[in-house]
Amino acid sequence: MGSRTHTASTLQQLVGSLLLPGVLILLTTVEVGAQVERRLVSQEEARHLGLERAWFAQVRLDRSRNRVERAVLTKDRLTVLTSSGVVQEFDARTGETLWIATLGNPRHPSLGPAANDKFVALVNGSNLYVLDSTDGRPIIMRPVGGAPGAAPALTNAFVFVPLVNGRIEGYPLGEQKLTPWYYQSFGRAMVPPLATAETFVWTTDSGHMYVGNVEEDPRVRFRLETGSEIIASPAYRKPYIYAATISGETFAMDESTGARRWKYATGFTVSRAPAAIENRVYVTSDEPMLHCIDAENGTGLWEAAGVAQFAAASRSRVYGVDDFGGLLVLDATTGSRIGHLPTGGTINTLVNDQTDRLYLVSEQGTVQCLHEIGAKEPLYHVVPEPQTPPAEAVEGETAETATTTEPPAEAVTTPPPADDEDPFGAEATEDAGVEAEAEAEAEMPADSAAEDEDPFGGT
Repeated sequence: MGSRTHTASTLQQLVGSLLLPGVLILLTTVEVGAQVERRLVSQEEARHLGLERAWFAQVRLDRSRNRVERAVLTKDRLTVLTSSGVVQEFDARTGETLWIATLGNPRHPSLGPAANDKFVALVNGSNLYVLDSTDGRPIIMRPVGGAPGAAPALTNAFVFVPLVNGRIEGYPLGEQKLTPWYYQSFGRAMVPPLATAETFVWTTDSGHMYVGNVEEDPRVRFRLETGSEIIASPAYRKPYIYAATISGETFAMDESTGARRWKYATGFTVSRAPAAIENRVYVTSDEPMLHCIDAENGTGLWEAAGVAQFAAASRSRVYGVDDFGGLLVLDATTGSRIGHLPTGGTINTLVNDQTDRLYLVSEQGTVQCLHEIGAKEPLYHVVPEPQTPPAEAVEGETAETATTTEPPAEAVTTPPPADDEDPFGAEATEDAGVEAEAEAEAEMPADSAAEDEDPFGGT
């Protein structure tokens, strides 16, 4: 009996000695992984690529439960949405938090955000929220007519919501008593739409791209049949709209006439939105490969292997990300590689077709802004329109009182207007008499820390 006990004890010690290193390795890997996830691109690392870090910030979220869903850039505003329905808006030049709004039910899925000069829009569950862009206060809260398929889109007069069943609903941003605008498209609308100053563009998984008016009397102008499913948002640079398909083809269509200008084949699936900058269109295929295309005639200018996502462009450089999250720097003329910065696969980039700034946004909410050394002012690919000068003070009112506004609220919390049990609500019924394949016109019924310190390090 004693011999057996000794043997069992020895065996347990042996097994323990074998398992313990593995456990330590596992715990160390988890700890290191967490540190890598939180780390910043240091100024020294950035300088090796000819860059400097302008600012960094942290999105308000619980990292153990939530993540960043999507970030959009609108001129000098960076708007971030988390999976719990929190919207946080940053000054894109300084990293200052402008406002934070908590909307709807954190257990329901959120889609968005969409933003323009005046509004921010998103969908939480089956409810649409439109916020004032100055302070994040809700202006519109209402249910939509079915299961939403993608983020909404904003124009000056309407907010458009794509539904899974292919129906597009347009709600007026002014008088709420007006009847919403509806259009039944062919296929499912699962991609965030595009809104320009003159048109509203959406795609479906049937390979159709629709272009409609955004004036007081919205209607569909025309549609383009690409012959393949579209899972990437379209891009725009006046006067052309650019769309890419899973078959690897990129199309350019005239915004005003609907005429197809050119078609370019990448040879591999395109699952990310193209970026149209000045006289070029940048398309990343799943090969992975970055294709630089002449925006006017569709001629391929160069290709860069290993680039999985376009990030930004300056006068002389193009920036992208590889399959492992590493930052790539390319020569804008030839596409040749200039530099590479591994990031541990923890960084996602915002596709920035508006300025030369690099915005690195992790799922855990760390936001970093990089720019080329000495480039203190952003290079705008589309020059922002000058802001309207403030109105003159009325008689009896001083200039100081005429321009004083209430400071923005730090956080706005809005309860969900709909039932908490159903994140999407009742299924929308198909409109009677609407042929899915018909190209009918739409109806309009009546705080930064020290330079290189990481404020997000482990406790």
